[in-house]
Amino acid sequence: MIHVLIFLPLLFGVWALVAPQQARPVGLLGSLLTLIVGLLTFGAFLGGNDFAYHVPLLGEAGIYYAVAWDGVGAVLMLAVVTATFIALLAAHDVPPAMVGLALLMETGLLGLLAAQDLILFYVFFEATLIPSLLMLGLYGGAGRVRALVKFAIFTLVGSLLMLAGILAARYLGGAPSFLLSDLTAHKLGGAAGVWAFSAFLIAFMVKTPLFPLHVWLPDFHAENHPSGLADVMGTLYKVGLFGLFRWALPLFPSAFALFQPWLLALAAFTAIWAAWIAYAQTDWKRLLAYGALSHMGIGALGIFSGTVAGGVGAIFLLAASAVYTGALFLFAGGLQRRFGTLELRPTSGLAKSAPGLAALGLILVLAMVGLPGLSGFPGEFMNLLGAWQASPIWTFVGFLAVIAAAAYALTAYQNLFHNAPDKPASDLSSVEWWWGSLAVLVILFMGVYPKLFTEVLVPSAQALVGLLGGGK
Repeated sequence: MIHVLIFLPLLFGVWALVAPQQARPVGLLGSLLTLIVGLLTFGAFLGGNDFAYHVPLLGEAGIYYAVAWDGVGAVLMLAVVTATFIALLAAHDVPPAMVGLALLMETGLLGLLAAQDLILFYVFFEATLIPSLLMLGLYGGAGRVRALVKFAIFTLVGSLLMLAGILAARYLGGAPSFLLSDLTAHKLGGAAGVWAFSAFLIAFMVKTPLFPLHVWLPDFHAENHPSGLADVMGTLYKVGLFGLFRWALPLFPSAFALFQPWLLALAAFTAIWAAWIAYAQTDWKRLLAYGALSHMGIGALGIFSGTVAGGVGAIFLLAASAVYTGALFLFAGGLQRRFGTLELRPTSGLAKSAPGLAALGLILVLAMVGLPGLSGFPGEFMNLLGAWQASPIWTFVGFLAVIAAAAYALTAYQNLFHNAPDKPASDLSSVEWWWGSLAVLVILFMGVYPKLFTEVLVPSAQALVGLLGGGK
């Protein structure tokens, strides 16, 4: 079943690309079937089946097609298949090729989450970049070329550095293969380990992102297709926290220990700085981009704490934000269709003429803020709880970023939906009711019953802490 789950979107993506007149029904069918298979897979995983599969690709080079689900991969897999279906359900007015490219990205994302071989992970990691670049380059806005060049340069430089780190981890560490189990049994230490860890760190900082390697992010979102589909897939492609959890920290624990105080400071600074910049934005996509950057700073604070609570919180936050941040980009796309602009305040008092739109926007914004009972809260709370065990000072800075999120998000919401009514707008369409209802249900479920996911994540977080030599 794991192979079906990974490659099913690829088949439907190719179908959508070669038959563009059928792209929307093909995209909906492919993403729906993938979601169903994903739910069945998650249920089987809860029953003890990890779907592990292992076969040599280049046996003499130590490269394997090795895939399996652990708690981290399974939770993020569920987030990917859910967010992709919601995005394609909402994407009724996008160029047909974008549907196919989104499905190709879904295969890449599922593959990198399941990969247990570092070269296989790298192949999926890089393959996922291609559809993302194509969506931006072919269907982006007037400044798409600059945004594309910036995104490509940061990503490719990070990827090349990681490739060098991959080769060093295997050959200098003496591992017999690129399998995760072999690499963790033959860890690379000393100065070489520090340099290799630095290479991984830069690559995953780009894909989290973290300051100062975030500068591609605002233009990437601002110039992408206004529908929000490419932004949802781009949000899912922010796999830096996963890469740190799965690969960088377990392979180089001694190097991480040297960097940890500085990384905690960097994560906290990213969180508070991005929240401050978000408050000054006048464009919905840029506000959401900086808001997501701030949230990833909170997630990185949890990862870098080296604690079980922090690790669980970081992955939970990553999964939750895939849904609520993705839905907010789709919401922004709806505003752009109504007003022809992504300005934060194209009108005011919109709640009077579009109460359904106002209600959907409020729930999504409150999830982003971290209101208890919604999906944003458990991850933020566990991140700060774990970070407190490592550094109370930087935890306090992170907490200030959480407070700042309420300031910039609720201010933007109030200016648009309340105050004196200006230009009226249409309320939710039938398509928006469908995808909005599904997104809200997921947000509520994750907020009310996070235990289903945190219990799955705890063993993986405990294993990571054990590899780091801690017991928190």
